[in-house]
Amino acid sequence: MNETNHRSRMRLAGMLGEAWRDLITGTSHACALAVGLACLIVLLAGADWLTISGIQKQTDEYVASGGSTWILEYPNHIDGAACDRLTSLDGVEASGAVRQSENKLVFAALPSTSVPLYEITPGATEVFMLSTTGTQWKNGTPHESGGVSQNRGGALLSSEAAKPFQAQSGQSLALKDGRSLDVAAVFDWPDDGRKSGFSYAALTPIPADSSTAFSQCWVRAWPQTKNLESLLRLASDGTANATAAERPQIYKLNTAKGSELDSTVLFVSRLTAYVPWIALAAALALGFIATRTRKLEMASALHCGVPKTVLLTQIMLETITWSIAGILLTSPLLAWVWLDDNTAEAAALTDTLLRVPIAAVLGVLLGAFLGVSLTRESHLLKYFKNR
Repeated sequence: MNETNHRSRMRLAGMLGEAWRDLITGTSHACALAVGLACLIVLLAGADWLTISGIQKQTDEYVASGGSTWILEYPNHIDGAACDRLTSLDGVEASGAVRQSENKLVFAALPSTSVPLYEITPGATEVFMLSTTGTQWKNGTPHESGGVSQNRGGALLSSEAAKPFQAQSGQSLALKDGRSLDVAAVFDWPDDGRKSGFSYAALTPIPADSSTAFSQCWVRAWPQTKNLESLLRLASDGTANATAAERPQIYKLNTAKGSELDSTVLFVSRLTAYVPWIALAAALALGFIATRTRKLEMASALHCGVPKTVLLTQIMLETITWSIAGILLTSPLLAWVWLDDNTAEAAALTDTLLRVPIAAVLGVLLGAFLGVSLTRESHLLKYFKNR
């Protein structure tokens, strides 16, 4: 028993030593193979990353432009408080009521020009600020851009209305009647197909439980909530009857980018969804070719009495070493994806991209295993003649 254990230890030490010598002397071509594997991973993972980023950009543009914002229009029949409460629904990012005021703002600096005035509930403030291109929102938190802040009291001015005064968040503008208007934020309302009327306007937040009913209820939801059109009707005050001349209308804020967008289908059906399988196949070929180029060396070892299991273990150790080196070379790509936007989306994207290097490692190991398994001691002379 002791002699057997001693032989096993000697055989293990010899195998590890041979693997180490192959790696440091370049016999296994570890550096070239690691670089080749790294290039394969970067190419495939990079293609998938670009595709996913394109889908995410398309989704962000769709949502930001108002493609996922629904409007219930029912003049003087919208309960502001009920509309604001729609934010409790799954997927609803913001909701609020809107009505146009009979009054208009006239600034002292431009007494001949009036600005349309809208009254909105506090929830509608979020709807407008989420739709502006001047403010970026991450994880539900506004990140200010250009000094815009939603957290201060006052009115919201469209960028066109604020442009003559170079107005910014926190600024106070004098009105013609002697009052002043505190600017809480400046929002963008580009001409990209969204509902008109707000590119040159001022929005004044008022309590949601105002005694006067509102005319519109805006709901921004993503992912799109099922039966949202039916749920929107909950914002009605319920005072209308069947003979009412004006009926409620439900439509989207912007349909220029399509009436529907299913980003989940786009993600699942993307062509690069198969890159892990491509990586597996390509890496298998790489591992097999890298091993078969050493068939003469392996057949000679078998001829000298090296057990095939020991030879297989040696080759697998060498393959694992250079494949891990290849992954380390590609790690900056995954680190950059994670650090660039450390959100749940970035974590999901990183998990998706990790499938490529994992598949690549499995591929090279399987290829190396097949390469050793197909090597025969009886073919030594044939390998020697064809070397």
